[in-house]
Amino acid sequence: MPSDSESGSRASAESSGSRSRGGSVSSSKASAECPANDYQQREVRDSASERRRRRTTPCGSSDGSSSDSLGSESDYSGYSTDEARSGDRQDPLLPDQSKQERPSQPSLSANAVISAVVAGAATSTSMRGRYMPPSMRRQMMAAAAKAAGSSEQARAEVEQRESWEALKKRINGPINKVNTSNIKEIVVELFSANLIRGRGLFCRSVIKAQSLSRPFTPVYAALAAVINTKLPIVGELLLTRLVLQFRRAFNRDEKDRCLSAIMFIAHLTNQRVAHEVLALQALTLLLENPTDDSVEIAVAFMREVGALLAEIVPRVLNAVFDTFRSILHDADIDKRVQYMIEVLFQYRRDGFKNNPVIPDGLDLVEIEEQIIHE
Repeated sequence: MPSDSESGSRASAESSGSRSRGGSVSSSKASAECPANDYQQREVRDSASERRRRRTTPCGSSDGSSSDSLGSESDYSGYSTDEARSGDRQDPLLPDQSKQERPSQPSLSANAVISAVVAGAATSTSMRGRYMPPSMRRQMMAAAAKAAGSSEQARAEVEQRESWEALKKRINGPINKVNTSNIKEIVVELFSANLIRGRGLFCRSVIKAQSLSRPFTPVYAALAAVINTKLPIVGELLLTRLVLQFRRAFNRDEKDRCLSAIMFIAHLTNQRVAHEVLALQALTLLLENPTDDSVEIAVAFMREVGALLAEIVPRVLNAVFDTFRSILHDADIDKRVQYMIEVLFQYRRDGFKNNPVIPDGLDLVEIEEQIIHE
């Protein structure tokens, strides 16, 4: 009969054996289940790689991959989701439409190319105020001429625009730098240009320069007076544009433009380019329905042209000052304007000595050569 120690060791051995058998059984079960798990993981990886490959494979590729003919994922590769949903995709059974030759776009005519190039140049220089180097302008014009080919009309248009731009520079440059000391040289330089063709450019440039620098108005008036002696058509056009600008500004209540135009007309009257009747008509228009602005403009005009009117038509000048006196006493105007009228009366008593008819250095036209426009 075994002892207690032997029975205890046998029991422990049996328990350890049972545990080892249980562990081996569980390990065998795990080993039996392991191929299935590996197969599932491999299948997941293969399906993921297949999806990635299908996304990158272009439509209609023959790489041996099977794809459904209706709605398979490879059919929509390279297309957005909206295109795939709407069905706007290329049929893999049809030839590749992207490789087919598309109809060529209609080519622009030479005149259209030149118009586009020159319009772009004009936009970048004059409209937007950007400076274009002469080399770039020549290159652009050369490209336009090259695009014109053998079209004589197109080449003539390009040459005409080039000559027009050159004439504009020859007129604008001297006008921008004219002053009392160099006015004689500027006159010679302007006469070397084609003022008959560029008379509109001259008038526009002079009016713009005078409106930007009003103290130089006597200089611009003297320049216009010299040119008027040789080319009366230029002086007439300048005076006509100034009168139209004055009337337009007066009707629109644009005080600054109206004052610039009336000051230029006053100095042209002093230079005997405009007749004194035009000055009296402007005063009548300003004082007919007196307001603060109209009376202020009339006072400034009278300060510039009063000395000439006192020499030529003193009686008419007395009537004008009677109108100013009635406005000072009867009209409802501002105190500042009333003070300006009182200062104007003081100028008259002093004989307009601070505002002579023609300033020193600007009396360039002889009386026999003057051409007056009414």
